[in-house]
Amino acid sequence: MASGWRNLLGKHSSWTSERLKILMHRKEYERAVTVLLKEKYLRYAWDSTDELRAAKRLESHFPAQIFTYYLSGLGNLNSNATRKGYAERAQVMLKVRHMLVDVLKDENRWKAFAGKVKRDNLRRPAFQEEFAKVVPGWRELV
Repeated sequence: MASGWRNLLGKHSSWTSERLKILMHRKEYERAVTVLLKEKYLRYAWDSTDELRAAKRLESHFPAQIFTYYLSGLGNLNSNATRKGYAERAQVMLKVRHMLVDVLKDENRWKAFAGKVKRDNLRRPAFQEEFAKVVPGWRELV
């Protein structure tokens, strides 16, 4: 029966949000991070408010895992998208930057990663514009 409900509700359901709330309230952080990592990062705020709130709280406890979770939200950066899609990915890139620079204290890794993303997308002006609006220092990256 459980698999029937999963099929009915789809892969991601409100159950994930509720489960995360319960685990975070109980301070069962290891289980919460496991639930987060099973789900793909959802870029749409109305679908992921509880997930992003939990991820934010787990950043200092499980930085490598939350970094991986945020990276999953970038999707395929080497493909064309709408301006809105680029803007959504820029918001995720801001979280990636935060993890590398503020939490993991590895600015060189950030510059190498972001520099490659920028170079790989130089022929996408809308991509560059949206990322420059959101990500600090984007224009200066080499």
